Amino acid sequence: MESLLIVREIERFVRELFLEKLPDDMYFHNLTHTQYVVNAVTEIGFYSNVSRRDMLILRIASWFHDTGYCFEYSGHEERSIGVASSFLIQHNCDDSLIEEVVNCVRATKIPQSPENLLQQIICDADMFHLSDDDFINMSDRLRKEWGCRLNKEYTDREWLETSLHLLSRHRYFTDYGQKVMQSHKLENIVRLKRLWN
Repeated sequence: MESLLIVREIERFVRELFLEKLPDDMYFHNLTHTQYVVNAVTEIGFYSNVSRRDMLILRIASWFHDTGYCFEYSGHEERSIGVASSFLIQHNCDDSLIEEVVNCVRATKIPQSPENLLQQIICDADMFHLSDDDFINMSDRLRKEWGCRLNKEYTDREWLETSLHLLSRHRYFTDYGQKVMQSHKLENIVRLKRLWN
């Protein structure tokens, strides 16, 4: 199947899956976040000058990387891998492509430990929001989701401390992440520290 066609088919499949199966209280890990990560791997992938095949792998992995949340919260990556593998096998994709997609999805598990450039790209894309101007609003959606899904309640001060800890300890893997995204992430740290005072 042509690469553009398979990506469109996957997008349609994931949209329908989220519509039918994703719980309503997924305020952060939802279709909006998935689309965001797809756009981010494209941006980082172009900067990194990856091949067309590698870009295809990245886009496929991005569409599938959070599909496991439709079935379970903790350990969703393995369920995402199952969804991706099943779909790609049914669509007669070659084994090496499936393996690389699976490895990219698995690399997004926290703590991230990517083993090659493609895995680094999807890991940075999955954390792209840390460098986004709208980080605080995105972070609030994650806080709300954790309250519903994990029964974790935070005071404003506790959440601010948690967010600062995350941003301060996190590191980007790709050149793009280190040269472009890191500076924006540091700006978000400054914004959070202003809220702290």
